[in-house]
Amino acid sequence: MTLDLRPITPGFAAEIVGHDFSTPPERALVTAIRSAIDQYGVLIFRGDPGPTDEQHIAFSKLFGPIEQGNIIKVSGFDRRRVRYLELVDVGNLDPDGNIFPADHRRMLFRKGDRLWHADMSFMDNRATYSMLVGHEAPPIGGDTEFADARAAYDALPVEMQRLVDSLEAEHSIWHSRQLAGFPEPTEEELASRPPVRHKLAHTREGSGRRSLYVASHASHIVDWPVELGRGLIAELTKFATQPRFVYRHRWRQGDLVMWDNLATLHRGTEFEDTKYRRDMRRTTCRERAIDSRDAGYA
Repeated sequence: MTLDLRPITPGFAAEIVGHDFSTPPERALVTAIRSAIDQYGVLIFRGDPGPTDEQHIAFSKLFGPIEQGNIIKVSGFDRRRVRYLELVDVGNLDPDGNIFPADHRRMLFRKGDRLWHADMSFMDNRATYSMLVGHEAPPIGGDTEFADARAAYDALPVEMQRLVDSLEAEHSIWHSRQLAGFPEPTEEELASRPPVRHKLAHTREGSGRRSLYVASHASHIVDWPVELGRGLIAELTKFATQPRFVYRHRWRQGDLVMWDNLATLHRGTEFEDTKYRRDMRRTTCRERAIDSRDAGYA
């Protein structure tokens, strides 16, 4: 089995054609996929049919420890729709398969997905690769945009690179959710995921390239006045998400999109979420093995 890879742009996002998820890939093919994600940041596996939940999980485990188990606590939501703990449900469907009402706390929580972010930047044990499968997409809207945070770092003036290299930001899931209109988090919610700190830029193992690590989970700059720090985060996020750095993915049923959270930013785009169904399921690899204190999603 060989990798049929077709770049979408010379350096960002590529399509992989004809991958068979029903057969475990040989080691050489896994190595080739790792090399491709290092180079392109985003890989699109077109599937008809796409992977089953079981195949999705098995594929993801080839690339590192994957999230399962405990989740962030959203008050008033205690039932799961999808069977497997390894799958994060990022659609708009309730456990019975119906569209959530607009004012449901879970629907308000998911609004934050439409802000630029890197998955799990609010965790100490960060997300590496995410793999999202489109089971059902709305006919209009609901695309996903990806921004190349490596190319953005490269394009910064040298003086700004030096400043960014010296700084840390505090990241919080509740900060990004409130930016998107989520109500004041409950004590239960806050206790389920406290904030963490990360450098504003890092070198990505594999490619060896520097990458920005900012966007909506980043609440403020450590040791800076809050509003000044938020201004810098907003400036860097706006710079990194210019059209020249962005690939927009229009979903087809069965697509699996894999991206590197330590090299890219992403966001969902708007759609009529109380009218159209959107069934998306994600697995997420982590930098190191996951213990019970370090489980969570979003």
